[in-house]
Amino acid sequence: MPKILKEHEAYKGWVRVVRRTVQHPNGGVQHYDIVNPDSHSVCAVAFDRSDRVILVEMYRFGQNRRLRELPAGGVETGEAFIDAMHRELLEETGYEGDLEEIGTYPIAAEHGVTRHVFVARNCRRVASPQFEQSEIDEGARVLLVSLEEFKAIVRCGEMTETGSAFLALDHLRLL
Repeated sequence: MPKILKEHEAYKGWVRVVRRTVQHPNGGVQHYDIVNPDSHSVCAVAFDRSDRVILVEMYRFGQNRRLRELPAGGVETGEAFIDAMHRELLEETGYEGDLEEIGTYPIAAEHGVTRHVFVARNCRRVASPQFEQSEIDEGARVLLVSLEEFKAIVRCGEMTETGSAFLALDHLRLL
């Protein structure tokens, strides 16, 4: 197992970046920048009562274009994953539903984030979305799409969270 020789916070803002110096078993030493180490996030493929998929669409600065996304977000300190998902689903879409956690995965090699994936069924709108100012500025809006349209969106590269989407579709045997 590699040995961490030193570690320091290189940046803290919207994301946190930790720089680690690691010595590998073969003696090699490498420097790594880890985004949001030891953190967790949640996302859900959410279906309303008519089996439409609930998405959020907004401008994403990293891609410089509008993308569709699954309802998702961070987990607050001490918050249970399912509670975080309930909160994020309500905040981002105004919907509540029956949640089932179906799996986890690391979101990217340079990230220290573990993504917890849920399926939400029987979702019903109970409030208006509570977008943060940045999401308002980015033109966030809630979309309802058919299952077939959702599959096409996932396959065409016009959304984030494709790994979560495929995990959920596979779990539901809908691929």
